[in-house]
Amino acid sequence: MGMSDEIRPSDAATADADWEAISRVVAGESDAVESAAVARWLATHPEDAALVAIVKSRADRADTRSAVSVDIERAWSTVRSRMTESPSLTLHRGAAATSAATPPVGRAVARRWRGPVFAAAAALTAMVGIAQWRGGTASAAQVYATTVGQRDSVTLPDGSTVVLAPGSRLTVASGFNNGNRDVTLEGAAFFEVKHDGAHPFVVHARGAEIRDIGTAFSVKTDVHGRVSVAVTHGIVALRDTTAGSAAPVELRAGDRGVLAGGTVAVARGTVTDEDMAWTRGQLAYRDAPLAEVQADLRRWYGIELQVVDAVLAQRTLTASFRGDSAAQVVQVIALALGADVVQRGDTILLQPQGPGSTPNP
Repeated sequence: MGMSDEIRPSDAATADADWEAISRVVAGESDAVESAAVARWLATHPEDAALVAIVKSRADRADTRSAVSVDIERAWSTVRSRMTESPSLTLHRGAAATSAATPPVGRAVARRWRGPVFAAAAALTAMVGIAQWRGGTASAAQVYATTVGQRDSVTLPDGSTVVLAPGSRLTVASGFNNGNRDVTLEGAAFFEVKHDGAHPFVVHARGAEIRDIGTAFSVKTDVHGRVSVAVTHGIVALRDTTAGSAAPVELRAGDRGVLAGGTVAVARGTVTDEDMAWTRGQLAYRDAPLAEVQADLRRWYGIELQVVDAVLAQRTLTASFRGDSAAQVVQVIALALGADVVQRGDTILLQPQGPGSTPNP
């Protein structure tokens, strides 16, 4: 049932919200009749009202002159679809991992996931600012965020595009495209930059500064604080900002630079199409360090993967995953590394195979 003047309290438990009407009210674009109907609906649906209140409060604080464009109907549609998603992981204690169990989708499941789901909605609406739909010039910092398993794409005011990996956060500096094209990344992203020699595009990530010289590149951070930059075309300059006057290292198409412990290590001509597979929904690894794999599993599946053996932690992974369940991914990783899998709550442990190797629960 859609929202209307006909909705009665007795209908509240079974009726479905008219999110298009709610979005118009939040954006200040509905008439008095529709606003009253929405108010009555929210009065009998406190969880939905809480979501709307957060969006509205952030919208009221948003700068109405922002130039970032957001499609309100698409934003709410995305939120509604994600409310029905319920990923889960079931692993048996010991060496073998089972396939992931996916419970039936229902009202209870949808409400249980509203917290993380609304974080995605905030990335699409409130954090960007509902008032921004009316156009103008950006003056406040903008934040885009993705939840576990969710990718998103963003077009910045200068025409540059960003594919944001799951579990990642991009902050666009205030005054962006007005002499300042700085962004800050937590997680992973692929950047396709519109070059402007007078106003360089700069990515800040955990002490690293990646300065565009006209290019497309990816940036990934891992659980140990390393920053990896893979260039697909053009040139970037990678610099450690914690080292004072450290000179930047130039990376060209095909080059990979990894900043760790104040040192930039460069591998020339090693970047392939696999490095960008994640932008297409696939995880692909070629001799990848486990720290990178751990970070990806946290972002894509919400898995906290721990390696309890120092020798095992030094191994690398070559594998690819597309549409695999969390348990299947963990099982493949364990087999590839010659490890046993143990689950402790939300944490997955990898340990060397062998009798007596299972730690106490």
